[in-house]
Amino acid sequence: MPGLARTDRMLLSTATVMIGALADLHKLNTIEHSVGLVKNVNLSLDPQYVELGQGITNDIVMSVKNADGVKLSMEVYEFTMRNLAYAAGLDGSTIAYDDLNVQYTAKAAPTATVVTLEGDVAAQFPVGTFFYVQKGEGDMVHIAKVLTATHATGTTTITIAPGFEIPPAYAFGIGARVGKVKKISVGGDTTQPEVAAKIVGLLPKTNQPLTILLPKVKVTRGLSLSFQSDNFSNMPFELSPYAGIPGDPFYNEYGSTKMHIFPR
Repeated sequence: MPGLARTDRMLLSTATVMIGALADLHKLNTIEHSVGLVKNVNLSLDPQYVELGQGITNDIVMSVKNADGVKLSMEVYEFTMRNLAYAAGLDGSTIAYDDLNVQYTAKAAPTATVVTLEGDVAAQFPVGTFFYVQKGEGDMVHIAKVLTATHATGTTTITIAPGFEIPPAYAFGIGARVGKVKKISVGGDTTQPEVAAKIVGLLPKTNQPLTILLPKVKVTRGLSLSFQSDNFSNMPFELSPYAGIPGDPFYNEYGSTKMHIFPR
C-alpha cells in the first residue's frame, strides 16, 4: 500500500522558543530566554525565483533563486516585560527588561505628591524611576515618577516628580498597593535590534529533540494587546531571519546562512 510509514519520526508537538542577544546564540536556555507559552510555532521556507521561459508555451529553461522567504511565526501568550519589549521591536535581551515583582503597601494615605512606605526601601526607587499606586485590585491606578526617595525612622518617603501628581479624584487610602514599573516606549524608532533565536521541539515517539538555531533575526511583528473576555489573548510574533555578515558573533561558523536545523 502506498504512503506507509518508514520511521517513527512524526511531528505532533509543541515547541519552546528562546530569544536573546546575538552573542548568546549558543547560550540560549529555557530558564533565561524562553518566551514561555507559545502555540502554532511555524517555520516556513517560501523561496522565490526569477525564471526564463522560451517558445510560445514559455517553457522554463532556467531559473535563479532571488529570495529565500524564511519566516518564523508563533502565538506568544505571556505578556512579560521582555516579551512586550521584543514585540515592540526593542532589544528585550538587556537587563532593562527584567520583570519586576516588587510590591509594597502604603503606610499612610498618599497625597498628591507624597507616598510613604513601611521600612527602608528607598534604594528600590531611584530618582527618575516609575511606580504605580493602585486602590485595592481595581482599575484606579496612577503612574508616577520618583523625584526623591528617602528613609527615616522606619519609613520610606517618596516624593512624586512635577507633572505626575496624584489627581484629587484618586482617593487612595492607607493600604494602597505601590509597585515598581518600567516603561516601554513604542514608535519613533527607525531601526530594530537584531537578536538570536533557538527553537526546540520534541518528536512524540521518542522525545528526541529537533533543534533549530537562527543566528540573526528581527522581531518584525508582534505587539498586540487585545482585552477580551471570551478567550486568552496572544501576541502574533513574526521573526525574519537575516544573513550573517563579517563582524557578527558567529559569522566564522555559519557564514551568511540564516537557519540551521539539527535533527536527530
